[in-house]
Amino acid sequence: MPLFHTLSPHDRVLVFAPHPDDEALGCGGLIQHAVALGAQVRVVFQTSGDNNPWPQRYVEQRWVIDEDCRRRWGARRRLEAVRSVETLGLQAEAAVFFGLPDQGLTRLWQEKDEQALALHVAELQTFRPTLLVVPSEDDNHPDHVGSHALIHEAMKCAGMNLPEWAYLIHRRWFCPEASGLTLQLTLAQKARKLAAIECHETQLFLSSSRFCSYARDQEVFIPSNPS
Repeated sequence: MPLFHTLSPHDRVLVFAPHPDDEALGCGGLIQHAVALGAQVRVVFQTSGDNNPWPQRYVEQRWVIDEDCRRRWGARRRLEAVRSVETLGLQAEAAVFFGLPDQGLTRLWQEKDEQALALHVAELQTFRPTLLVVPSEDDNHPDHVGSHALIHEAMKCAGMNLPEWAYLIHRRWFCPEASGLTLQLTLAQKARKLAAIECHETQLFLSSSRFCSYARDQEVFIPSNPS
């Protein structure tokens, strides 16, 4: 089912990214497509990606990463995220940062953390999305699974039941042709997606080939409709 048949200029698309870079890797083409249609798009970065020690050790040539180091790294990654969303066609104001603990989203969901849920509920109620773009619950990364669960818990708290498209980055077994909505990227969209990925410079020092490989011809999303 082609993705472009399901989006409209009247949509309000709320993208959730557990870390800076997930917006470009998972749905950089979709964001461009929604912007081109005239839909409203906002990107919520649930964490700042500050608990990211190996790239930081490599870049800063230090072994011990303390709290000040993590804050500095998180600030750098937030700047990269803003450049990425601007590259994809959004204004800087379209990027929202929750500042939740990196590597802690599953724990926050399990504990039903009131502050984390309140941030998500407020965003849902303020932006009033018609479509959510979220990490897949089948992702291998615990923050992506926790992100998905937090979003669903927040929808329950807000009394909302919204359609969503899930993107899968850290893959378990998955056959997109069997169950996915496919967006075919143009050459220009693919190039812009690659440019957005390259905005995340901190992540390219150790993983450039892997990250840039996400600038593929297609993006696949797993749809879920409200019951």
